[in-house]
Amino acid sequence: MKGYDSFFEAPGTIESHICHVCGTTCDVERNKYAPTNHIAALAKKSTYHDYFFCPYRGEAWHEKAMELVKAIEETPSSRVAELMKLDLQDLLQKYVPKE
Repeated sequence: MKGYDSFFEAPGTIESHICHVCGTTCDVERNKYAPTNHIAALAKKSTYHDYFFCPYRGEAWHEKAMELVKAIEETPSSRVAELMKLDLQDLLQKYVPKE
């Protein structure tokens, strides 16, 4: 999801991005000419950009981790958030290779 595990940047302005879900260094496609959102795609409007994306994007464990990250951000309870952070840490330790 854009802003969590994928990012669009002006060409050549950012060297790298880290996935906000799992902490992995994102892959990048440089100087890509394509729409950057749904509305641009419907309007058939493309722009040049660098596209950063997590290599684990779309994997079931990564989707679950993203749900946890979002839930942590949205919960009004700091105690519940702390428990969810522990679940997230366990999940990431199981699946994310050490870089």
